[in-house]
Amino acid sequence: MATHDSTINRDSQAYWNKRATTFTRDATSDYERWLLDLLALEAGEEVLDMGCATGTLAVPLARAGHRVHGCDFAEAMLAILDERAAAEHLPITSHLLAWEDDWEAAGLGTDSVDVAFASRSLMAEAVGPFVAKLDSAARSRAAVVVPDSLLPSRDPRLLTYLGRTAKRPRVVRDVTRALTSLGRIPVVATTRTFRPMRLSSFDEARADLRRLAGPEPFTAREQRLFDAYSAQHIVRRAAESPSGETSQMWVLDYALPVTWVFIGWRTDGSPWG
Repeated sequence: MATHDSTINRDSQAYWNKRATTFTRDATSDYERWLLDLLALEAGEEVLDMGCATGTLAVPLARAGHRVHGCDFAEAMLAILDERAAAEHLPITSHLLAWEDDWEAAGLGTDSVDVAFASRSLMAEAVGPFVAKLDSAARSRAAVVVPDSLLPSRDPRLLTYLGRTAKRPRVVRDVTRALTSLGRIPVVATTRTFRPMRLSSFDEARADLRRLAGPEPFTAREQRLFDAYSAQHIVRRAAESPSGETSQMWVLDYALPVTWVFIGWRTDGSPWG
């Protein structure tokens, strides 16, 4: 039977606080380069990074000379971001802030930054008010990157094996509708990534895979199927860290693809270009 820890909501503070110590990475992947190219920040622009985690994008942006406001609802993520910023004397201000919070009280109200963006952190059912917050905070441009496939918190192959279904997110449509209501003209670009699963033990990998089946309890039949599936598809492989050290990690033996859509807009209603 799954433990309580294995079913922690992937959208919860508890989940992301636990992930913080193993989350940090530099913005060198194809996805991050793709996003930074699309943002095309001008020299000296002040930036709001909503859902910044430990600074995957905030750190390289600050290194490039941008003053960055890194916002996240997970204290452990921000603690690591603060350490990284202090170590390099980077112009990053961290804010313990969720989408639902009062941004004005946090000093991030109307026209507080030049550019505001949210990279893969907007997964809500009703996105309109959150899009409006980004739009209001940015003097010049705003952007989100949202999924256009099954959410990264679900594994379509596992769900099919268990006989479960999951709804495809409608967040691209909802963001576009919200922008239309604000009189904004969106620009759109698409990319594909593969969700990594690299954990230090079989039990941790099994717990992570369990979350990808959704929060609903397993039936006895589903539990038997899941046990067999885990034993077959969670394997041990050598993994190299950024420092070049090699360790044994537990991984899925297949890729988990996710399609992402960049939606950017100018906050004065003019075209992006």
